[in-house]
Amino acid sequence: MRKFKFCGLLIAGLACLMFSCLDGDETEIDDWNLSNAQISSFSLSNDSITGLSNVKFTIDQVNGKIFNKDSMPYGTVIDEKVLCSMEFEVGAAGVLMISQATGDSVYWTASDSVDFSSSVMITVYPYNSVSSKIYEAKINIHQVDPDSMAWDLYSGLIPGKSFEDMKVIPYNNACYMYAQEKGISYLYKTDEADLKNWMELALSGFPGKAVISQLTEYEGVLYVRDTEGLLYRSVDGEAWSQVVNAPSVEALLGFIPGNSIGNEPVLSAILNVDGTLRFATMTENLEWRTGNEIPASFPLSGFGLLNYEVMHHPYLAVSSGRDGSGRLSNVSWSTMNGLSWVPLTNEQSVFPVREGVSLFYYDDLFYIAGGIDESGTALNDLYYSGDRGVSWWQDTIHVMPEDYTARGFSSVVVDKDNFVLLFGGKAGRDTNILSELWRGRINRLGFRKD
Repeated sequence: MRKFKFCGLLIAGLACLMFSCLDGDETEIDDWNLSNAQISSFSLSNDSITGLSNVKFTIDQVNGKIFNKDSMPYGTVIDEKVLCSMEFEVGAAGVLMISQATGDSVYWTASDSVDFSSSVMITVYPYNSVSSKIYEAKINIHQVDPDSMAWDLYSGLIPGKSFEDMKVIPYNNACYMYAQEKGISYLYKTDEADLKNWMELALSGFPGKAVISQLTEYEGVLYVRDTEGLLYRSVDGEAWSQVVNAPSVEALLGFIPGNSIGNEPVLSAILNVDGTLRFATMTENLEWRTGNEIPASFPLSGFGLLNYEVMHHPYLAVSSGRDGSGRLSNVSWSTMNGLSWVPLTNEQSVFPVREGVSLFYYDDLFYIAGGIDESGTALNDLYYSGDRGVSWWQDTIHVMPEDYTARGFSSVVVDKDNFVLLFGGKAGRDTNILSELWRGRINRLGFRKD
């Protein structure tokens, strides 16, 4: 950095300026204000740098920092000198500015341009010329594309295990993992803030033929069905028991929250009623109600599901999967009451058929991640819908990284910090579970909002 060699002249000049001002008829300053060297407002401008004049700067008087909390857009380049405007609590006998980018020193006036491509040191000399106040001023610019999505392999899962089936579900402020290996069922738990250290819990009464992919939580209780249509429940996630006198459950579809107009929360399912598959709901008191007969194309397995709201009304959606005849689907369905469902998907704008998708709601959009296609090949694509599952478009911005293994049947969770968590998954229809947790987030959803 170039040294500033005329400090003695500057101090002398400041002293002359101070006494000249004090001798004037229009300037009266209390003695206690003679040492006040604080900047009260700060702004920059340059007609060639878009948006610079609208940037709001914060002045941290305690730490001597001047900065913009809301960073300028990604890609902004400060490649020209800028005009600097300042106001002071009392006034200033003089202001010295040193650009860290060039080392140039400027005795500031409002008409001088300064290089702000890096930080600038600002020294304010008060009227008494004894003390001074130093600030570091800089322009914050987003260093990453706010709309890109960063994915990383966050952790492994359970060392030494090779699970054939697995599902992770948020429960009791933790993540519970249900898994099966060689006919034995296991339960693990990790704190939502950790996600790396899994503790094994005692598991009792869990059905050996459980359809783990359809395990769901409803009003604080966990439910799962087995391949014979029997329904099981647990109030703590560890001890399970069969729901006595429950009808034959062909599929568990998820829960539908209650709403403000009096609809109670229900568990949504498909029942086998005298050989006919019908939509049905169960209340917290284990009372069942049956609805419409299911369409032939409605999925019974391999579907993704999510809960969402429209105008404060709760909905349940399912997408893709395999219907009763074994055909794969790419249709999304929705319901408000669990007894009747409507297809949503516009056939002119949809993704290829698949099962084992991860369906989630994120950044005000529906997303589909991966799955397994008709040939048994795992996929690593992303599709999104801005109209709640009607039209789907491939996401070419938030693509998965090159070292991500294509997969289906991952458990997906969106956490409170706006991370999308993908647990496990299969690299093929008949492969074991990948022992991986991938985590991704759109950059702007992680920016601080101070």
